[in-house]
Amino acid sequence: MRSKLRSTFMTMMLGVSLTGGAALAEGWTEELATGEGTGELVRTREGLVFEPYAVMRRSEGLRTLTGLYTFPARRLEQPVDTLRPVLRTTSSLGMGVEVDVRVRAASGAWSEWSTSSAGEAVRLPWAGTEVQVRLALVADEHGRGPLVREVTMEGSLEGGASQELTALATPLTYRIYATREGLVGGTTANGHVIKSYDRFVALPSRRALASNGGSEYQVRVCYSKTGKCTTTSVWDVGPWNTKDDYWNPSSVREMWKDLPQGKPEAQAAYQDGYNGGYDQFGRRPANPAGIDIADGSFWTDLGMSNNDWVDVTYLWTSGGSTTGLVVDNNNANNDTTKGYSQISANWATGTSTGFFGNNYNYASTQAVSDPAVFFFYLPAAATKTIDAWWVAGTNRSPTAPFIITNASGTNLATVSVNQQLNGGKWNTLGTWSFPAGWNKVQLSRWTTTGYVVMADAIRVR
Repeated sequence: MRSKLRSTFMTMMLGVSLTGGAALAEGWTEELATGEGTGELVRTREGLVFEPYAVMRRSEGLRTLTGLYTFPARRLEQPVDTLRPVLRTTSSLGMGVEVDVRVRAASGAWSEWSTSSAGEAVRLPWAGTEVQVRLALVADEHGRGPLVREVTMEGSLEGGASQELTALATPLTYRIYATREGLVGGTTANGHVIKSYDRFVALPSRRALASNGGSEYQVRVCYSKTGKCTTTSVWDVGPWNTKDDYWNPSSVREMWKDLPQGKPEAQAAYQDGYNGGYDQFGRRPANPAGIDIADGSFWTDLGMSNNDWVDVTYLWTSGGSTTGLVVDNNNANNDTTKGYSQISANWATGTSTGFFGNNYNYASTQAVSDPAVFFFYLPAAATKTIDAWWVAGTNRSPTAPFIITNASGTNLATVSVNQQLNGGKWNTLGTWSFPAGWNKVQLSRWTTTGYVVMADAIRVR
């Protein structure tokens, strides 16, 4: 039985007003049944309840049990640069609900998540017409969580300083101490159940936490002792802290604004006695870690045997966020309920510089029916843009044929690309209307002989 001491309250924008001239662009109520979250979030007739059923997945959460619930992205009629949540909740002392919001740029990249507490208006980094809302429900020390009855959003365009950010010429890179995550069988902050030799990383802030199976925020990690690199997504929050977006400048950083950009708080506490030598939760860090790496990325892709220093590139900081669904050549990197690859043993594996994930496949061009096939599932008919990633080189085909086929078996287009150019990045193949079901992109070997074709990854957005 839930505590009778709980009080029902409306989170309202008391004492907060929009600047002069601001116009309400649009208001809406999120459908509580449409979001996605972890198993601790239960839908009832009254609303959404947070009921943690076990000890938090990470030691960071032993004092603050948090569950995330993400609503589908929403396209608005008019651009907004300010969002204000109004919540109707049932809660008691020690519980809470925060609202994270983000906006998509014209390039397709998402901003980092920004957080509203107690109904505060959130200023987005730029104005846009596509936004997304995520709830962070916090339980009390006894593991009892709040009930969310209604989530209403108000969007407005204030103008002034808000504008789309200019992407950096190159993404930010810092040398960071890395630890192995492990925790096989546990659940990440975004709801992913960790499996053996999994591939993802954790960063100590949910501002850059991707969706379950998603790749909106990715890092490139390189280990100098083995000369190996890997590109993978941010699916968990940690180590040590949960509000330490250390890759951001002090003007944006959520906590520890007096630390140098690129220096994790745990590193400063461990090495310099910063914050009295304690982390966000009053513990003494046992190491200076600023990133956790899942087993498959740690052991297999990077060849690491112990915790150590690595070079981390935060790819979204240059507008390089990989929005949408990515299907890799290596199915170990895929959520195979959403996308997978089929590549025969005739295709060799390579790791030349510039690959996506942890390797790529290649095969000689000849008149044979032996394509590399990338399948992706759509629950409903939709218009999607398809991008491809390859490693460029002089022996690559200048006419590599990508065949776009819908779930009905109709070939929509054949797009020939020059794989001698534009390697190590996403390249747009085109935009098509697809039906619901399993659609596919095939990279054929059937083109001018004397070259190889490169099957690395595709992106559906």
